Amino acid sequence: MEKKQRRRQEKQEKNLQQAEDSKIKLKEVEAGKRSQDVEESLTAIFKDEQGEMPDLKILEKHRSSRLLFFFLGAASFFLVLLIATWTGFTIFKPFKGFQGQGLQITIDGPERVALGQETTYFINWQNISSDPLATADLKVSFPTDFSIVSTEPEPTDDNLNWKIGSVAFGGRGTIMVKGVFTGALGTETAIQVVGSYRPASFNSDFETLTTKQLVYADTVLEGSIEAPAKSLPGDKVKIAYKIINHGFTAVTGLEARLTIPEGFVLEPTTTSDIFEEGRMAHFKLGDLEANASTTVYMAGTFAAGVSGSQNFHTETGKIGSDGEFKPAQKSDLAVMVLSGDLSLNLVVNGSEASRSIGLGELLHVTLGYENTAIEDVRDVTLKFFVEPVYSSSVQMAAKPVPVKVVEWSNLEDSSSSTRSENTLTWTDKQIGVLKRLGPGQDGTLDFSLPVTSVFATSTDIIGFQLLAEANMVWVGETKVDRTIRTAPMLFRFKTDADLTSEARYYSEEGIQFGSGPLPPVVDQTTTYRILWTIDKTFHEIKNVKVSAVLPKQVTWVGVKDVSAGEVMYDQKNKTVTWTLNRMPSDIGEVNADFNIQLTPSQFDANRFADLLSEVRMEAKDVELDDVIVRTKPGLTTDLQNDEGAKSKGVVRKP
Repeated sequence: MEKKQRRRQEKQEKNLQQAEDSKIKLKEVEAGKRSQDVEESLTAIFKDEQGEMPDLKILEKHRSSRLLFFFLGAASFFLVLLIATWTGFTIFKPFKGFQGQGLQITIDGPERVALGQETTYFINWQNISSDPLATADLKVSFPTDFSIVSTEPEPTDDNLNWKIGSVAFGGRGTIMVKGVFTGALGTETAIQVVGSYRPASFNSDFETLTTKQLVYADTVLEGSIEAPAKSLPGDKVKIAYKIINHGFTAVTGLEARLTIPEGFVLEPTTTSDIFEEGRMAHFKLGDLEANASTTVYMAGTFAAGVSGSQNFHTETGKIGSDGEFKPAQKSDLAVMVLSGDLSLNLVVNGSEASRSIGLGELLHVTLGYENTAIEDVRDVTLKFFVEPVYSSSVQMAAKPVPVKVVEWSNLEDSSSSTRSENTLTWTDKQIGVLKRLGPGQDGTLDFSLPVTSVFATSTDIIGFQLLAEANMVWVGETKVDRTIRTAPMLFRFKTDADLTSEARYYSEEGIQFGSGPLPPVVDQTTTYRILWTIDKTFHEIKNVKVSAVLPKQVTWVGVKDVSAGEVMYDQKNKTVTWTLNRMPSDIGEVNADFNIQLTPSQFDANRFADLLSEVRMEAKDVELDDVIVRTKPGLTTDLQNDEGAKSKGVVRKP
């Protein structure tokens, strides 16, 4: 068994050796063949025309010389190319940015500014690069409230641009700017300088920015208010506001403003350079020379019911380029108001506040009075005033009354007052207790005023104000003859813009608008025209929208005439909408007309059929920034205003 295995193993080793020998012989044959192929290829390349082979030793020398020449030429070419490229980079530098800063800018001058005082700033520039600058420009930006007095050197143009030109290495210069700041005290702002330059060895420009922060911390103006330290309601309070210019130059175009406390009523004035706006009085001062002063005088009274410390605030400044007031001086003064001897209280429709009002509204007025002294108050007279207010001022008592704003003929007064034009008066003849009011004794007067519903007058009148007055002759045994007033309650008229909605078959002149049977007949179609008109006498309105829904048996035909805006019909919701962006104050009327068709059903027989649902108008009163809404009832076939169709509105059966 072991002998068989040995013989089998020896046989396998012999077979493997034979296979390995075969592989070696095969490789030698293939190598010889390749060598023969190479030799044949070289012979084909190099043999001459007679089939003879050249002397390969001589050929090898010539080849080496040509290769050497080729490599030397290529090296020379690349060397020249490298030198040219480096030269281009040195001259043009197209891909390398400027390294470092070329132009250095500094701004010298005060950071804390005194308004109205001449101030000087020095703008210093220097070339700190290693190269000269081919060009350099400076653009200087000051706040808009800075008025330039002088510059050195003069700028290249009116926009504070200086063209410096070329600058040598280390070159420098200074620009001086003098001027006056006139902004609002406490403002924080800045001076900004932009430098633009080009180094001589570059073909592109560079910029540098320098900023100096400023604060308006002081002013050359000094202000002070003089008024009584204490006052009683009804006592005349004189106010003096003095402004001094401590600067070395004039301050021009000044305006002063006095903010008065709630409940203080300024006396009317006809001076053209004084006007009121809300709780603020404006005074046109004009120019105030150096070391000069001016004083503004006003007077008024505290209304009844006012007490405690009341603050007066004043400001003086200029109107900026943006239209806003820039106060350069501010002052405050507190006045102590003592409790008075008589208290008055005016309530209109449950409120003591001013508000807007519509024409035709009814005002329910309650005038209350009370003796707040510790002694009797005697010989009291009460008065109630209605004063028109014009667009140019709130306090217009001194102006004539060209129109009536209240329908006095419909006055409801249970207190038996006497009337003179727009004033109601009560004395002890109408109210016996006014002869002598004991300490703490009070009372009320109630009456109703209908506001006029027709306002055919100038648009200069914007509304009216209501106020009450009480005069007392004696307090105890002291004759005081003092008059107190309530603070005015301002009522501004809402626009009288209104909508009319009308259906017609014929025009007012008898022209036929409609078609079809009249009176309308069941299952037969009649065409009508709907006329919408908006009219007004004052105030602009905007965002106007008028809309209504067509009933089921009514169909849309189309628009006939629109003087302004656009009329659209929504088929899905059966809604007619008329819109217009604005109706200016000087436009009194606009209209939109459209046609509809009615096909009555059996349900409509023997009655008036519906043509249009309730009409709703929405708009905004521009003057008051207030939304107005008007609604008109729906329309039927009962055309009372159509002479040709009157009494022909009941639907008939065929």
